[in-house]
Parts: sequence; structure tokens; C-alpha cells
Amino acid sequence: MTNLPSVSQPYENDIVHQLLADEPALLSSLDFGPCVQQGKGAGASLLIGDQSEISLLGNAAQLQLDFRMALLAQPGDLMLVRRPDKAFEDYLADYLGLTGMVFLGGDAKDIGPLANQARRSDTAVAACVSAAAKAGGLTIQSYLTTGHVWRLARMIGQRAQCLVHVSGPSPRIMRRTNDKLWFAQLARQIIGRDATPPTMAAYGPAAATGLVKRLSRTSAYVVVKVPDSAGSVGNIRLQSAAIRTTPSAVLHQFLRQRLHAVGWRDTYPILVGVWDAQVTCSPSVQLWIPLAAEGPPVVDGVFEQHVRGTIGSFVGGAPSRLPQGIQTQLGHEAMQIARVLQKVGYYGRCSMDAVICQNAQPGRAIHWIECNGRWGGVSIPMTVAQRLTGGHPALSIMQDVLPEVHLDTRRLINCTQDLLLQVGHRRSGLVILSPPDAPRGASLNLLAIAQQQDDADRLIEEVLARVRAP
Repeated sequence: MTNLPSVSQPYENDIVHQLLADEPALLSSLDFGPCVQQGKGAGASLLIGDQSEISLLGNAAQLQLDFRMALLAQPGDLMLVRRPDKAFEDYLADYLGLTGMVFLGGDAKDIGPLANQARRSDTAVAACVSAAAKAGGLTIQSYLTTGHVWRLARMIGQRAQCLVHVSGPSPRIMRRTNDKLWFAQLARQIIGRDATPPTMAAYGPAAATGLVKRLSRTSAYVVVKVPDSAGSVGNIRLQSAAIRTTPSAVLHQFLRQRLHAVGWRDTYPILVGVWDAQVTCSPSVQLWIPLAAEGPPVVDGVFEQHVRGTIGSFVGGAPSRLPQGIQTQLGHEAMQIARVLQKVGYYGRCSMDAVICQNAQPGRAIHWIECNGRWGGVSIPMTVAQRLTGGHPALSIMQDVLPEVHLDTRRLINCTQDLLLQVGHRRSGLVILSPPDAPRGASLNLLAIAQQQDDADRLIEEVLARVRAP
């Protein structure tokens, strides 16, 4: 499958032209003043791993996944975290050689955006201004580049009187790419109407109920999604056989209760679509989309996501073992979408998720589900593994909460000390991506690096056995 059809250049340009005509702010929303510029610049970086601004993920502030971005740091960089963890900072220095970083702590009791907290913190602003002024610049690398991040860049740049770069998309295009409805429409425009499962927008409660009823007549499962959330939070999977006989008023009340239970605040539209049955794999294409002047988008890898439960919660991943033809097609189609995104102003890390399903239309096994216009649970460890080894090793990723296990950073290190990768000593082994302590059990975010994929998978299994042992 090397000679795959491509969208013609004129048609691709027509799509770009229409997107920009419908929403000119996709290109014009980068005006944060003369001291702020998109891209990467001189000097140190300020890393921000906060994911609490993703819709329905406010409880992310209770975990410490924001530390993951610290593994992308260089000496002299600054790292903004919600609550410091000295033991994890020591682990980064002692095992991974990540020294010379400055950790800036936020307010652990404040679940608001970390970038906004930093703007109100004299200590954080002074540290960033000092670093920027000393080097003649600063780059903010943030998990998610919201308006709060861009405004923080403007504050630092104005006070330091130098240029601050933001390595990521504008707030406007970031919101669009993370919107499952917007992405589904784009994928169908570029690839064809069968590029996604049937996906519709409901602009009110009655419309949502009606669409669910309608789709239940022709499919085994229907899904309702909050379109701008992530990690399957906000997904409600419904069995069609039960829906068909449920009165509309009862179904309407049920949907509202389920959505409110995960934090939904009556915002529309919501997504109503077909949930593919007979899914054999959930691949994710990892991309880097540079500035247009720097070249075309790059496919960094195709991964298989490990998911669990009826709504497909992400719990890890590994490099794809799909047939090469399918991987080629996934990369090709993702590149077609990425080229359009680049032309409407997207820059930075990006990934696109799909499913491989046996019951799709003849000749169409791939259904695109969503785009992640940000760093993520695969792209961070993938990049870390490449930095640590200088290549593309076998790796396995785990990101899960174990309610029955209670660990802090020191206990996890003691439990796995002989397995840990250590720069300068062992090029393979276990990497701890974030502190494990969580309000309800242990939040294990781990990366196993090995020469062979089976060895990486076994390493994760060994860690699980150890932490679960009495």
C-alpha cells in the first residue's frame, strides 16, 4: 500500500480556503503583542504539564501527571508543577541525569489553571523574567497551549523586554483540533464520508435524545460524547437494543444525569454517533507539525493504545504491530489531515486516534475518532525514550490508577530499584514518568524501554506484580 491516493493540491487548498473563510481567527488569534512569538527561541524553557483545562478533567489536579513534562527538560529549564515532590526531583537527577532544573510550585489547593496561578505569583514571574532576561529569551513548552499560557508569555516578555516563544498552537486552533465534532467533519472532508463512524451534533436535549433513538435503529451501540473532553471522560456508550424500547423522556433524563455525573455543564453541541463494534485495535498516529516555513508535518510513529472498559479508557500503549499496509495507510491519512491543519495555523505536537474495525464499510477498516492538539500520554514517553536512547527503542507505556495500591515516590523507587533505567549505566529499563501518589490508590505512569517489545511488556508486568504484592 505504498501508492495511496492523495487529496489533490487544489482540493486541499479549497478546504483550507473554506476553513479560513468560515473562521478567519484561526490565523489571526496569535496577536499577543510584540514580545510573544510562536515557535522555539533562544534561552531556557518553561515547561508546564497542566492538563486541568481539558473539559471535564478538573480532577487531573489531584494527580501529579503534570510532572511528565519535566522529562523533556534541559539543564537550566524551569518546571511549573502544582505541588512539588522532592523525591521525584531527586529521581530525575540521580537516574536520568536531569539536573539544573528549577521547580516552581503552584497552589495544591487551587484547581485552577497553573499558568494563571503563575501569573499571580511574584516568585514564579520573577524566576521566569530573570531566566528570560539572562538568556535574551524564553520558550514556553506547555502540555496544552491555552489563552492562559499565551498571556503568561506576554507578561514575561513585557517584563523581561525580550522575545518569549510559545511552542504550540494558538488557543483558537487548539480548541478546534481538540473538538471531536470539528475533527470528524474535517476528516470526512479530506478523506471521504466514511473516514469516521456516523457522527452528528446535537444542539439541545431533545435533539440529542432523538439522534440517539435514530441511530439505535441501525447500529448495535450508540455513543454520546462531550466533544472537547479527552481520555474517554464524557463518553456514554449505550446498547441500542435497550434504547429502542426506552421512552424518550426517560432516555433524556438518563443522558443528562450521566453527563452531569462527570461534570458536564449543559454545554452544546454534544456528539452523538455510532460506537463501532468488532474493534480489533485502537491506533494512534504521533505527529510533529512544524511552522509552514520549516517543512511538512512529520509522522513520528504509529502506536497501539491500550484501552479498558466499555468507554475505552486509555491505560497505556506501545509501538504498533499492525500489518505494515495498515500502518502506511494510517500515516498517509494522518499526514493529509496534518497538512491542512498546518495551513490553517497549527504548530506543535499532535496525535490522531483511530479504530480498526471489522464491521466497517467494504474496503474501509480505519475510522478516525479524534485529534489531540497537545502533548499526550503517548507522545511524552515516546519523546523521552528517543532522547534517552538516541533512537527508536521498543517501549511500553502504562498510565493507570490502581485503587488497591498505595505508593509514594520513594516506595516506588525502592520497589523497582534494580529495574530502573539509569543514564550512563543502563540504556534499558524502567522510567517513572510522574509521582505515583494519588487520593485514591496509586497513579502509575511508567515507561519501559528494552531491545525487544516482549521484554518491554514483561517489564511492566514485573512492576505490577511487585507493587501488588502483599
